[in-house]
Amino acid sequence: MNRIRFILKTFHLLREHQPGKLALIFAITLVNGINSGFSIVLLIPLLQLLDVGSGEPSDGLALFFRNLSEKAGLELNIGTILLVYLVLLTVTPLLQYWKSLLDAGYQRSFIYTIRRRLFRKIILADWSLLNRKSKTNLLQVLTNEVPNLAGYFYIYLQMLMSLIMVCVYIAWAILLSAKYTFFIVGVGILLFIFLRRYIFRAFHLGEGFIDSYRRLLKYIDDFWQTVKIAKVHSSEDFYYNKFDEASSSLLSMEYQMQKNSSLPQLIYRIAGILVLVAIVYAGYNSGQIPLTSLFILILLFSRIFPQFVGINSNVNRIITLVPSVKLVMQLDEELSDNRFQSSTAEKALPVEKEISLRNIDFSYSGGKQLFNNFSETIPAKKITGIIGESGRGKTTLIDIIAGLQKPEKGLVSVDGQLLNDEFLSSWKKSIGYLPQDSFFIDGSLRENLVWDSRQEIADNLIWEVLDQVNAVHLAKRFSNGLDEYIANYQFSFSGGECQRLALARVLLRKPHLLLLDEATSSLDTENERQIMEVIVQLKKQVTIIFVTHRLTLLPYFDKIIQLDGLSS
Repeated sequence: MNRIRFILKTFHLLREHQPGKLALIFAITLVNGINSGFSIVLLIPLLQLLDVGSGEPSDGLALFFRNLSEKAGLELNIGTILLVYLVLLTVTPLLQYWKSLLDAGYQRSFIYTIRRRLFRKIILADWSLLNRKSKTNLLQVLTNEVPNLAGYFYIYLQMLMSLIMVCVYIAWAILLSAKYTFFIVGVGILLFIFLRRYIFRAFHLGEGFIDSYRRLLKYIDDFWQTVKIAKVHSSEDFYYNKFDEASSSLLSMEYQMQKNSSLPQLIYRIAGILVLVAIVYAGYNSGQIPLTSLFILILLFSRIFPQFVGINSNVNRIITLVPSVKLVMQLDEELSDNRFQSSTAEKALPVEKEISLRNIDFSYSGGKQLFNNFSETIPAKKITGIIGESGRGKTTLIDIIAGLQKPEKGLVSVDGQLLNDEFLSSWKKSIGYLPQDSFFIDGSLRENLVWDSRQEIADNLIWEVLDQVNAVHLAKRFSNGLDEYIANYQFSFSGGECQRLALARVLLRKPHLLLLDEATSSLDTENERQIMEVIVQLKKQVTIIFVTHRLTLLPYFDKIIQLDGLSS
């Protein structure tokens, strides 16, 4: 019952996506199956009407077509027969071509729709929820498992086509010989039951493949995050061995999956040959079936058994993909389907007087309580420094101020305006955030300066802000200026240069509140001094909160919040 519920649940996703096109694909499959079986069976009356196998009595189908042609006033001759077959044999490939295009379009649009929806859910998920997610797992679902989900449904459609073809062939074969038809169907069912252990094994192989693929992605990501350390320490072999281990495991799983699928196919094919030989021998010696009908019956049976092989193979592949389907569905159900908020619907919330925190309680799940009845006031147009020991909650405090974390108890307000869900969107438009490690995308210098501003920014304004942070020379040293394409910014600029560019990007947002989280901790003394001189000038325009563990920065702060219980 659980398996049936799971299958129905998965098909709910499919039903939501272009149901009209799905019904059309099913209709074409049904028509193609009926047409294919009919074109084979039609050989019997046509061959007998042409006196092929003379001396054999006409069977029921031949007499039916003879009477039908007489009533219609048609003369059956070689021209009429060839015309009928020309129509039948032309319609089949045309329908198959049409269906293949529909299949491909449907599958690709399904992948696009699911992948886009999942990525939207991920980027709009709560910060606390994203923190509990593995980046590698999310990457795996988006890149590998979503196509596997589409493949899972596509294989179901293939199996449906095989079932339709089998039913059509069986129906026509029963008209010729019910006894032999039930015999071959019985053999096929018995083989399916006998080989079911391979189907059960497919699920575990699918889980093993997902685990191996996940480890492969993780080792690639680990190396790229620590590539400089690996180069300095000459430890490339460690990452290579880990990568090779995961690759070998992946290769082994792929081989086992192929073997688990191929062996039942081999058994089916050998059994099919033996059954077909036995039917030919029994049918010929019994003399109960006209030779022409026996020939067509053998032709139908030769089509039925390969369909049995295909159905078994499809079931095996479906079971193998079930772990992938579960991963996608689990992520889809776990994340809320939020929508993007309009970038122009609300104005930024200014900070004119102060930011107030009153009676804040906060703790992470399973962790110690970071804040208990905590209250503080952050003055506007000043630099407020937040200092304290590691793990005391400095970053968590600015996350609460930014609205990324919600306190268990207490209130956060700006100029007396409570920061609830209604005003959170406006508040985030007021914030500029600069972390310790500046982030850049592969692209032009201009793109990296304006992508986060959500508005068109003229080049003259970009140059003004670059001059404000003492970074004009960083752009002018390139022949293409702002249009220079750069990959791996950390290798093109020094740490201090990267922070200047990152600060320029934040300022182009025109924030009312600037959050700096250990923004100078990776800089040397001279670069830190230059950045702090820029920041001191900025407090004339914006409110600044600076998280740091460096006591040398204290003279730059107008107010200090020390998270060991003291404040000044």
